[in-house]
Amino acid sequence: MVRHPAKLEVLARLDQYPNIERMLETAAGLAQLAAHKHKVRGWLAEGFYIFGAFKIGLRVVRHARALGLQVRGFLDNDRARTGAELEGVPIDHPSALPLENAVVVVASGRHGNAIASQLRDVPGIRVVNLHECLYALDGAGPGLGCELFSAFVEAPLRDPWRFISAFLRLDDEPSRKVFDGLIGMRVGLSIQCAEPVKSPWHDEYFDRAFVQPEHAARFVDAGAAAGDTLHRLEEHFGPVQQAWLFEPELPAYYEALRDVADRPNVWLFNMGLDEVPSRALYQPALSYDIAGEMSSAVPASITSFIQGVPLDGVVPGEVGLFKLDIEGMEAPALRGARAIIQRDKPVLAVCAYHRSDDYWQLMDEVQAIRGDYKVGIRLYADILEDITLYFY
Repeated sequence: MVRHPAKLEVLARLDQYPNIERMLETAAGLAQLAAHKHKVRGWLAEGFYIFGAFKIGLRVVRHARALGLQVRGFLDNDRARTGAELEGVPIDHPSALPLENAVVVVASGRHGNAIASQLRDVPGIRVVNLHECLYALDGAGPGLGCELFSAFVEAPLRDPWRFISAFLRLDDEPSRKVFDGLIGMRVGLSIQCAEPVKSPWHDEYFDRAFVQPEHAARFVDAGAAAGDTLHRLEEHFGPVQQAWLFEPELPAYYEALRDVADRPNVWLFNMGLDEVPSRALYQPALSYDIAGEMSSAVPASITSFIQGVPLDGVVPGEVGLFKLDIEGMEAPALRGARAIIQRDKPVLAVCAYHRSDDYWQLMDEVQAIRGDYKVGIRLYADILEDITLYFY
């Protein structure tokens, strides 16, 4: 859909966005992916090392074990971790092992390209990035969503017109470059495409191209975790006038409560956001604390329910900035905030990496509520996570 004649000029320049143009070669793209999957799967079947002994590495080792694959060990540049174990797998510094001809999976969200460069000169080494690994092994998609990563990767090739439509709705040139890079990361299983378009992680949700101090003063945080996003926001813009934080996971909620309970202008809710009042079973696999970093007495594996509420029924005051990172529930949460969005037109910072159709689906949701929003997009990682759509 071309929503404005000015977008025809962007469409006429499609050859300046090689990965967008690449979506039009559907059959060739799918054939290349199939061939690459076969090659990488063969490598991983030999047994492999995982570079990165943290959250993403944990995901990879657990999936590999479920498939009966051999993980030879973890590699990590932090020498303080040398000799330790993670999930029973030893951790070594990469300089301590003979990695010639080895297969190494790079399991890092923010340093993947730097690690790949570090390993580049090892003779015969086969470096597999996280995208290649998840695609070859049919792993779960970004954000531990319910979709397989293969569906996430192939969606732009199987439904290119919706993705091109989303591309044409972007309102600034940096966003178009980011979107082109994101498509390259998906259909090309690349992480190198992130390098020229990635923004600093510290700016996630708060990019000053879209968010100003007057927006941040009245802040709704859906997926507040332990309150770290509020702290980063206040580092950017100063103390908030009012903040409403929503965190359904009990360990993270109690961690945040311990930190902000003495602030009368910060309200913390042990709830999720939804279109209507709802209840869902808590999924430990989606835990904020997958690596067991928090000291909460409430275990992350506790069986509990998440209460979902519409934002319109909970927040009475004006909202300037509304951030959503809620594991694929962003669309119904937006619908549950329809009245606030229509009334205040807050800047919306919406995570767009939990579902394969997030790019265009979330644009549809927001612009169905208010058609006068402009749209931008930014990437804050070396992998297909930490992607934020901005509506401003």
